[in-house]
Amino acid sequence: MANIAIWGGGPYHPTLAQADWLIGALEDRGWTGEYWSAREGLAVRAERSDVLVVSRLEWSGMGSLDPKLWEEPESTPHPYSPLSDEELDALKAHLASGGGLLCLHSAIASYDERSELEEIFDGRWVWGWSTNSKYEEFDVSVVGGEHPIVAGVSDFRITDELYYNLNGPTNSEVLLEASYDGRTWPLAWAGAHSGGKTAYIGLGHDMAAFANPSLQRLLLNAVEWLAPA
Repeated sequence: MANIAIWGGGPYHPTLAQADWLIGALEDRGWTGEYWSAREGLAVRAERSDVLVVSRLEWSGMGSLDPKLWEEPESTPHPYSPLSDEELDALKAHLASGGGLLCLHSAIASYDERSELEEIFDGRWVWGWSTNSKYEEFDVSVVGGEHPIVAGVSDFRITDELYYNLNGPTNSEVLLEASYDGRTWPLAWAGAHSGGKTAYIGLGHDMAAFANPSLQRLLLNAVEWLAPA
């Protein structure tokens, strides 16, 4: 039996409800899971989980946001605290031990002072440059060939945000793409870092997006692929 830990919280996104869905779906497959949105707790959960999912959005410029943008009372706005050396080392140790790491949707923008996360995630939101489309329906192309994360998934339509002008990926296999503003953008990729598997899925702004059967299949495939053998 494998264990998943999901670190959520922050503005704009219903990370608790999303985690409830993912943990419930994985429990049907024999997994156990936990969710937390407190600022503390990353190091201990990275150590004891098989797959760590980061869906948390927290960055240095969030102090001016309206508190009403937070959907979870326990993750109410607080003074920004950068990712510590201990926490970064815990992520690296998790991967070095063979653990898996899934970066989900806006988490690619978190802890912008840590350039090391771009290497770990093999991609990065760049504040002041990266952006997203309006929330709308668009086509997603599956380009990952035979990769296990896209098993059973064909091209689909989804109503969501489309992130673009990101940095990366450079060392991972691109799994999903979509066209916007005259260019084609990667939406998901999978690779490895420090001995463990890593993946990024850029979809999943809200629960309506999470209800898309193709995204649900991708998420479950990703967690199972990321788990140590």
